[in-house]
Amino acid sequence: MRYILLFFILVLINNCSGYSPIFTSNQINFYIEQIKITKDDKLLRKIVKNLQPYTAQNDKKKISLELSLDKEEFVILRDSKGDPSTLEIKMTLEVLVKLPNNKNKKILLREKFTFDNQSNKFELNQYKKSMESNLSDKIFENLILELRSLEE
Repeated sequence: MRYILLFFILVLINNCSGYSPIFTSNQINFYIEQIKITKDDKLLRKIVKNLQPYTAQNDKKKISLELSLDKEEFVILRDSKGDPSTLEIKMTLEVLVKLPNNKNKKILLREKFTFDNQSNKFELNQYKKSMESNLSDKIFENLILELRSLEE
C-alpha cells in the first residue's frame, strides 16, 4: 500500500514539471522603448513600475506607450435617509501604443468594483486603497495580455 501511494506521489510531482508562469518577460515579442504618463497618479506609477521588466532591450519589436488612468467613484444605492450605502469604483486605463511601423493602436481597459459603505471612515478609506490597488493589478495583467497579442 505504501509503495502504491509513493508511486502516485512521484507521478504527480513528475507531471508538475512543465509549469511556466504567464507573465515572464523572457517570452514576449516586444520591448517597451518609452513610457509616457499624462498625469502623475500613484496607481499609474505602480503600473509603470510593473512595466519596467519589459523595457529591457531585445531583438523583438519596440513599442512606445502613452498611459492615462481615470478613476471614478459613484454612488450606486442610497438608504432611506439619502446617505450612500453602496459605492462603485471604476478605473479606466487608456493606452496609446506606438508601433515601429508608425501605426498607433489604442487600448482601453476598464475594471470596476462595488462595495458597501462603512460607518468607520478610516477603515473605508483603507479598504478603498486596497481595492484600487487590486484593480490596478488587474488592469496591468490585462494590459500585458493585450500587448502580447499585438500584431504589426
